[in-house]
Amino acid sequence: MVGRDLLRGILEQVKESKWRLLKLLRGLAIFIASALLFGSYSAYILYNKLDLRFGLRGFEHMRPPLPTFQQIMFSRTIQITMAFGVIALVMFLMLFLKGVEWKLISLITLILHSFIILIIFTAIQIPIAFNIPKASYVVVDARFENLTLYNATLLGISPEGPIKISSEAINVNHAKVYRGFPNKTIPEWSRLTTRGDVERVINQTKTYMNLTSVKWVENGVKRTLERLSVSSWSWDRVVFSNSVAEQCVRMDYEIGFLERLMGLLSMSSWAVIAAYNAIGFKKLYQASKFYSILTGILIFIILLMIGMA
Repeated sequence: MVGRDLLRGILEQVKESKWRLLKLLRGLAIFIASALLFGSYSAYILYNKLDLRFGLRGFEHMRPPLPTFQQIMFSRTIQITMAFGVIALVMFLMLFLKGVEWKLISLITLILHSFIILIIFTAIQIPIAFNIPKASYVVVDARFENLTLYNATLLGISPEGPIKISSEAINVNHAKVYRGFPNKTIPEWSRLTTRGDVERVINQTKTYMNLTSVKWVENGVKRTLERLSVSSWSWDRVVFSNSVAEQCVRMDYEIGFLERLMGLLSMSSWAVIAAYNAIGFKKLYQASKFYSILTGILIFIILLMIGMA
């Protein structure tokens, strides 16, 4: 009789452990699916709903390079993982303050399952994204790597003084290209709130270039300058290996209802995730209403601070 009861107890424990493992794996599948859907949605927006171009003289006819699909997916996966870490960290902090058993597997399972909310909210945003117009942005400050300027002439100031360079090909390791006022001060782009303001400032500014490690051939002799501040230039063609847009300004400031709705849904998804985990925390640890509300608020605030919400 005792042996039968012991066997029944062992079987129940095995069954319970198996069920916990299955729930953990289900939560992990939900987490992975949320990262894939979130990344795919972000890629669609970037490739189909964003009109990005250079507002820098000499680069107007070139399109800024966009991240690859793999880079977008990796970036979004990192963001989702950071969100998981934030939620777990807040939960651990509250458990430490409350002084209760951690129930680590159950806690991780709870957090992983909360990302089904991200799947739901992202799925709601997808049909809305199909119907929003493109948003137009202009790059007014950028860094370039490994430029080659063909049939180029540069006029500027080097550490040795004023210089003019003319060559069939000029190679530059790094270039900082930006729009600035005649005194080379940079406009406060973030303060511009209308398209008229942006166009007015663009008309009042000009493009400047600061180059590093400039190499060219002059009369059969290889020349090199470590630094060159260029004020005037011309070229037939320019190529570069990489560019980073450091400042973009929006040209169409009339944000429609659907775009506002998407922004609201995006923020709401993380608020609901925070609430879901707070409620789960209360049920899992029989926590007070104060602890559960504080947990939800802390999760949402930190997610907001790291740019998720």
